[in-house]
Amino acid sequence: MITKNSLFCLPIFFLVCSGSFFPSASATPPASKHQIHTLPLIIDSSFVAFNSAEVLTGIASNILSALFKWVWSFKPATKIGMGVSSRSMVKYEGGYAVETVFDGSKLGIEPYSVEVTPSGELVVLDSENSNVYKVSTPLSRYSRPKLLAGSHEGLFGHVDGKPRESRMNHPRGLTVDDRGNVYVADTMNMAIRKISDSGVVTIAGGNWARGTGHIDGPSDNAKFSDDFDIIYVGSSCSILVIDRGNQAIREIQLHEEDCSSYQYDGEHHLGIAVLGAAVFFGFMLALLQRRVSAIFSSQSVSLRKIFI
Repeated sequence: MITKNSLFCLPIFFLVCSGSFFPSASATPPASKHQIHTLPLIIDSSFVAFNSAEVLTGIASNILSALFKWVWSFKPATKIGMGVSSRSMVKYEGGYAVETVFDGSKLGIEPYSVEVTPSGELVVLDSENSNVYKVSTPLSRYSRPKLLAGSHEGLFGHVDGKPRESRMNHPRGLTVDDRGNVYVADTMNMAIRKISDSGVVTIAGGNWARGTGHIDGPSDNAKFSDDFDIIYVGSSCSILVIDRGNQAIREIQLHEEDCSSYQYDGEHHLGIAVLGAAVFFGFMLALLQRRVSAIFSSQSVSLRKIFI
């Protein structure tokens, strides 16, 4: 193991070794009486010594560089923040199977998003063809969808009105309230649409001529980005708008009759009728009981008079 003392000794060792080499290379030969005759030899020796010094210096430099790199390799490596994928660890739970229950490829339908109505029907959004379909349950490969809004020709635009005459522009989200009304995130029109039995309307946004933006307020002044989705929240009777383009979550309050506390007017009226009938029969039963009690009391008085 390399310690600090050994690292400190390495440069000294290198200097000692280099000192043992260089003096022999750079030493001047002793003077001679025959300097004129030995001059060519002295020049040649100096040239050889100079070349030897260059070679030794290069070797020493390479050795020092190699030692430095070797010592540096013992320094703990700094981890660079790069994503490294870990090995996949998959554990399957048994008892599951996959089955195709709706094949849109044979019907020219490209399902993009799906919601379920309170009655159990399936609402299918075809973003590519700008259509919304409803499929009855139980689902099968032979289920025939019903066009809820849009056109079979795949026409797009921003047209409200009757369901078959309405047009959307490549919507990318939908949700369903407690009454079965369908709300569509018509992203390319930057609008939120509502599909009900009475037709298709716009409840917020839609002024695409002014472009995208982030403006709250009345529905006709509101502005969204061109990338958002929606979800129905029954507890607050509202729709949340996940406005990704504006990095915001927006809220639209719905009409109270569309929420769960006002669900199904027919059942609500039936409950009131049943309650009224129960009160009426209870009142009649009380009158009958009083009448019977009065009859029995009058008979008991008559019998007392007879015995007296």
